[in-house]
Amino acid sequence: MDDHAPDRLRDSVSTVHDLVADVLADQEALEDRLDACDAYVVIVADPATGALDSYGPFDGPTALLDAERRRRDLDDGDLGDVNVAVVRHHIPDAHDPGRHAVAS
Repeated sequence: MDDHAPDRLRDSVSTVHDLVADVLADQEALEDRLDACDAYVVIVADPATGALDSYGPFDGPTALLDAERRRRDLDDGDLGDVNVAVVRHHIPDAHDPGRHAVAS
């Protein structure tokens, strides 16, 4: 992880909150805001320990709702400094030599 990754994760928290509100209000409107990819993964990063965890893959709305739930759980546990982000997931082409996809 590069030196600026925690900052980018922290900055993405407000974006996650905004997108979750969109999901709850109108799922079809959200689809226009999601990037084209195979799936989404929720990343949880603890800047104090350097620990990283990922959850998924999910479709876009499910990833956003999962991220929001994790954010609330962390806040309830007084872990507001832990970052939660939703990132794009690209499944490698199984026919590409040297690249192997793990089925999920």
